Amino acid sequence: MSDNTVSRRTSGAARNARPDAVSARGRPREFDTDTVLAEASKVFWRQGFHATSVDDLCNATGVLRGSLYGVFGDKHGIMMAALDHYADKAIAGLVERLNANVPPDVAVRNALLHHARISSTLTGCFITNSTLELQPEDEALHAKIRAIQRRVVTLLAAAVIRGQAAGVFNGDLDEKTVADFLLCMTQGLRVLGKCKRKEDELKAIVDIAMRALT
Repeated sequence: MSDNTVSRRTSGAARNARPDAVSARGRPREFDTDTVLAEASKVFWRQGFHATSVDDLCNATGVLRGSLYGVFGDKHGIMMAALDHYADKAIAGLVERLNANVPPDVAVRNALLHHARISSTLTGCFITNSTLELQPEDEALHAKIRAIQRRVVTLLAAAVIRGQAAGVFNGDLDEKTVADFLLCMTQGLRVLGKCKRKEDELKAIVDIAMRALT
């Protein structure tokens, strides 16, 4: 594939690039970062880090190796940026579900049911899959996963506090511990889902988890 071909594919994205899509050297990037990271996430999610080659990423994103390296450094850098992109999208969805105009217990249950539904598709979770593949050897990934988990736990703890204030959750429970429990539930559902569990089976687990909060 020639540089001219890539330029034609990406010229539209470059024209519409945001101000933050400018490299440190002042040259506009020739691709839309969000689009590239979304495609890279799919590849890493499907194949794992070690089984993914840079050529796989180039083919999926339509961006040349040098352009990817110029922005992200190397394959590991692409992976780390893809995890951030995936986490931001996932957490935005969690915020929406937890802050929905429904009772606090319903909001938490809906958040867990979301994981039960998508877990039954056998895809697992990009973050969970990456954690199982690369930790504990990868210290940079470990730090990133911990940071993502802290964001999720903070949101879940706030939802638990709202439920306690509304009288639908046991007020004697420590909200941080409950939030960690719910995080374990969401990640556990994703792992179980990869073992060909039916959605109804995963929903039954959610029901038991919710009873533990009352």
